[in-house]
Amino acid sequence: MKKILSAIITIVLFVLLSGCDKGIEPEPETTNPGQTGFSGKVTLIGNWPAGITRTHIFVFKNAIQSGNDFSFLNLSAVIDPIPNGSTEFNYNSVEQNYIEHNFLPDFKITPGEHAYVMVAQSRNPEISFARADWVIVGVYNIGGDQSKPKTLIIQDGKMTTGVDITVNFINPPPQPPM
Repeated sequence: MKKILSAIITIVLFVLLSGCDKGIEPEPETTNPGQTGFSGKVTLIGNWPAGITRTHIFVFKNAIQSGNDFSFLNLSAVIDPIPNGSTEFNYNSVEQNYIEHNFLPDFKITPGEHAYVMVAQSRNPEISFARADWVIVGVYNIGGDQSKPKTLIIQDGKMTTGVDITVNFINPPPQPPM
């Protein structure tokens, strides 16, 4: 009887000591798809061009090497419009996902590398993917050189912060092909 009681006590102690250390609290999730994205700040220097009706941050999976690359098929994200006349715009791709909130509820940026992040302006009041409708005014870049786009890396379940872009209306970046 002592051996059975001793075995039962040993088993109970083993279960208690090796079991949950946080009661019935669930294990934390290793990824949170709702928080996969990026954030940063756009700083706008100089006078805004006249007649601008739209200013957005666009993210493309591949570089813009021809006018055909400026397309919905290459698109990774569009951020809500930057208000006209702004000098600074803080953004978060999860909260300000223009395509998801206005057109496609499941349109979210995917983890991986995204080759071209830019701020573009248009005089067309409607959103379009005609390259000729847009002037690129700022590029997420390497070392302040607007001619060297920096790859945006998105990790699953994580926010990539510090995706900052400077727009200098007096000295715009090189324009990708039309």
